[in-house]
Amino acid sequence: AALTGPQDEVLAMRDAFDRRRLIAVDELNKIPGWVAPTPQGAFYVYSDVTGLLGREWGGKQINTSLELCDYILDAAEVALVPGEAFGPSGYLRFSYTTSDDDIKEGIARIKKLLSEG
Repeated sequence: AALTGPQDEVLAMRDAFDRRRLIAVDELNKIPGWVAPTPQGAFYVYSDVTGLLGREWGGKQINTSLELCDYILDAAEVALVPGEAFGPSGYLRFSYTTSDDDIKEGIARIKKLLSEG
């Protein structure tokens, strides 16, 4: 039935994930120092955040994407996965498997936090 039945729900989910992908990429790229390429086949954006490292954030020197993820989790309550989980530091994984509003809210929190320095 999943392969031969009606595909309306599948198409609706595909459209929802495409919309969320575009929202996430657009909003993340508004953060200075954050480079978010458009994913071609995933449910997350794997961003280059090397432009944010080596700086002081929240009174603390942040040198790795793991430290940046911890800072964002503690201060903005947004969970990200650091690049170290996959190999190199300097990258973050942002999932867009939640609602449009939650994506916008999470990125707004990150943007506000990083604009405060």
